[in-house]
Amino acid sequence: MGCRPVAEIQFADYIYPAFDQVVNEIAKYRYRSGGQFNCGGVVIRAPCGAVGHGGHYHSQSPEAYFLHTAGIKVVIPRDPRTAKGLLLQSIWEDDPVIFFEPKALYRSAIAEVPVGTYTLPIGRA
Repeated sequence: MGCRPVAEIQFADYIYPAFDQVVNEIAKYRYRSGGQFNCGGVVIRAPCGAVGHGGHYHSQSPEAYFLHTAGIKVVIPRDPRTAKGLLLQSIWEDDPVIFFEPKALYRSAIAEVPVGTYTLPIGRA
C-alpha cells in the first residue's frame, strides 16, 4: 500500500517474545528471496541498555542477538542528531531495520537537530 511500518517496543528488554517473528520471518523473507520480496521496509524501534535503575527487567541489551542475523540491519545512534538522521533513513530502507536507541539518549533533553528531512546513510554514519 506504500506505507512504511514503524513498530515501537517500549523497552528492548521486551523484544524476546517477538524474536522468532523478527529473526525467522521479517529478516529472512527479503534475504532468502534475494530482495524479490519484502515486508514493506519494517522498522522496529526500541530503547536499549541500562540507565542505572530498572533492575533486571529494564537493563538488558539484546543488540548482539540481532547483529548476527542475516537480512536485518541494526542501527544504534550516538546522539539526537544521528538519531533523527538514522531513523529517517531506516524508514526508507527496503531491508528491515531494528533501531536500538540507548535509553540515556532516549531521554536526552537538549541537542541541536536539523529541521526537515535529514538522513544519514546507514553503514556510513
